[in-house]
Amino acid sequence: MKTNFARRSVALSSAAGLLLAVVPFAPAEAQWVFVARKAAQRIHHMVEQGQNGQPGYDFATVILEAPADKVFDVALGHARNNRTLRLLMVDPAGMRLQVAEGDRTATLNVVSLGDQTSQLMIAGTAGRGEDPTSSRVVAAVMRVCAEMKKTCSVGR
Repeated sequence: MKTNFARRSVALSSAAGLLLAVVPFAPAEAQWVFVARKAAQRIHHMVEQGQNGQPGYDFATVILEAPADKVFDVALGHARNNRTLRLLMVDPAGMRLQVAEGDRTATLNVVSLGDQTSQLMIAGTAGRGEDPTSSRVVAAVMRVCAEMKKTCSVGR
């Protein structure tokens, strides 16, 4: 009889320990999903003005509810089909590419945040004498969003 009681105690203790180990993470994971959904499709944009005749820099990022490899394939397809762009570097394994147009360059990177969530980041230089607030990187992000059938907007 003691052995049957001991087995039940061990099984109950193990189950309780497992439940306690899992329960605290469930609310934290739910909060992460909520935050990610609120941030999804909102483009964050930052511009750094150039000094002393140097070009400025333009950055844009967006979280998309789409697999990273699909987002990268769409972006690479746009780069390859745009005759005004020159592909300088393509790294499919790292999901990075670099393009040039005239004296402008841009680097695109896609990061997987989960099976169905990814982050698209583009950093580029502004052309000499051009206003970097007429953002080509934001326009590029918007093209990828449209191709992925996502409604993206610039965040405030």
